[in-house]
Amino acid sequence: MFQRDLIDVIHRRAAMSKLALGSTVLIAAAVLTPAVAQAYGATGTVTTCANSGCTTPFAVPLPVPATLQPTSSDATTDSYTVTEKPANIAAIPGKTTPMWTYNGTWPGPVIKAKSGKTVKLTVINNLTVPTTLHNHGAHVDPSSDGVPTDTVAPGASRVYTYPNGISARTDWFHDHTKDVTGRNVYMGLAGLYEIGDSQEAAMNLPSDNYDVPLILQDRKFNADGTLNYTTGTNDWRDGTLGDTMFVNGAATPFFKVEARKYRFRLLNGSNGRYYNLSLSNSQAMVQVANEAGFLSVPYSLSTLALAPAERADVIVDFSTVPVGTSVTLNNGSGWNSTGGQQMRFDVSARTSADISSVPVSGRSFTPLPASAVTARRTFAIQQSNGMWMFNGKGYDPNRIDADVKLGATEEWTFVNRSGQDHPIHMHDINFQVVSGGATSGPDSEWKETINVPSWKSLTVRVQFPDFTGKYVFHCHILEHEDNMLMGQFQVS
Repeated sequence: MFQRDLIDVIHRRAAMSKLALGSTVLIAAAVLTPAVAQAYGATGTVTTCANSGCTTPFAVPLPVPATLQPTSSDATTDSYTVTEKPANIAAIPGKTTPMWTYNGTWPGPVIKAKSGKTVKLTVINNLTVPTTLHNHGAHVDPSSDGVPTDTVAPGASRVYTYPNGISARTDWFHDHTKDVTGRNVYMGLAGLYEIGDSQEAAMNLPSDNYDVPLILQDRKFNADGTLNYTTGTNDWRDGTLGDTMFVNGAATPFFKVEARKYRFRLLNGSNGRYYNLSLSNSQAMVQVANEAGFLSVPYSLSTLALAPAERADVIVDFSTVPVGTSVTLNNGSGWNSTGGQQMRFDVSARTSADISSVPVSGRSFTPLPASAVTARRTFAIQQSNGMWMFNGKGYDPNRIDADVKLGATEEWTFVNRSGQDHPIHMHDINFQVVSGGATSGPDSEWKETINVPSWKSLTVRVQFPDFTGKYVFHCHILEHEDNMLMGQFQVS
């Protein structure tokens, strides 16, 4: 067991013990000291690279993650294999960073699935720690959901089965191991999972080289180039924030674009950072999809807000930008969001005609009727004795927090009794925000992750079709999730 694992377990058990005793004493959180950092391969002092010249903005090109090819394919099923393994990654200049990867790259490869066609994904764990793999956004049987306690031991493998019985969308896969999801994702275990369908193909969106994923993450580094992942008091409270911004594993990169339309699949893959994105020329981004799939109509946005785990597919038209000039993607300030530049688009002449278009309409949206609601539940979010909880209880895989009926429609209200925002994610299902959130725009349609602002309440309406069994719901600030802000529901 890593020293950090041991410290995490000790603090969690201490917190639980003090809760049982009714103590109000705060539990000090673990800090990644130089000695503990060495357990991760670090050899230098723990210093961050903020303003230290370790990266230069726009010095490296944007890499595009490779598309994973099936190991076999037939009329009903595509089979893939990913291997979780250590790799030395050139994340910052002059250094190599030991990371945990899918197939040796950070981020991992892109899996491109088809709606209605099954994917069988074999995961081989060549790391020294247990892992899970959660296909975030999948509608799937619990046996393939990658729940926190359903781990793959070092040296072992398992097969996850995804029926892909949902419409086109941009999902992602990442580690979800109990208590250490934050660490494992920070170490590199994340990749994209795209689902396509015939409706998407008929929309005439930018495609092929003009359909580009943008995975936003942030990291801190030690002086020797190793990752500096800490879980001090601020990290447990707000989530771990890096000081170096990455897109597709490149620090503040540039990307050569043609003077035409592009589709960008944006994923907030950060542990705790929020993004408030805009273009430096004040040009609008047209959002056509979120993490639950295509929207009913496109939305023209001057600022795109993404909480951790949220996705947005946007179209940006560079045809009005003078060739030879550049546009930067900027991040605005806000809660857990620091203003600055994310990447730069360098505009060049078109190499061919742009025949793509922005769709006038997308997927039809029919709200779940209030008359169908059979149960209403409330989950209060609060922190006590240094631990995050729903309704005064931290995550316990042996406890069911909501027992729901197959096919039922319910309303769940999340009451945030803290000064921190919380992006709530429910496994297996999508939902609709019915109060406390946006009444129009992308967040007013189907969602799969939604931000609950500090000291606010938000109600979602959700239906539980198809699968029975146990699933989790949790905050997707990963250090909140690891610090017990997770519950479990059972469909029966």
